[in-house]
Amino acid sequence: MAATPQVFGPAQVSVGGNALGYTRQGADIRNRGFFLDVPGDELGGDQGPPIDVQYLGEIAIVRLEMTKWDETVAASVRTRVSGGSEGVPGTAGTLMFTDSKTVALSIAPTSGGWLFGRAFLRGDWEINKGTRYAVHVFEFECHKDGSGNLYAAIT
Repeated sequence: MAATPQVFGPAQVSVGGNALGYTRQGADIRNRGFFLDVPGDELGGDQGPPIDVQYLGEIAIVRLEMTKWDETVAASVRTRVSGGSEGVPGTAGTLMFTDSKTVALSIAPTSGGWLFGRAFLRGDWEINKGTRYAVHVFEFECHKDGSGNLYAAIT
């Protein structure tokens, strides 16, 4: 198959099944792998290069710069924990997975969409307030769900 430019189309973003809106220039999705070096005396032990490397899993970071959004849905995202109240920090010690405080995050362009079944706003959120059009930025961290899937394709 020949290499060609890829255009997925405008992507609607949904959080917890509710339409959040559209981004400025698409959703930036970054997968991060986790690895552990295995030291060995034959290469100098802890100070030398590893004799092997263990794969430990991966997560995804999704950064959204929204220029069109539903404020009610955005307010629910800003709580960071599913079911929280805007402006009221969640309870310290809350377990995001065990206590079901994550949401599903859907990036649904015309083609090639993804659904992250377990996501939460871990990174910063920001918004500009003034005369110019507003940009609301969210940075989600996505983990594998209870079935072991980091994401699923949306067809």
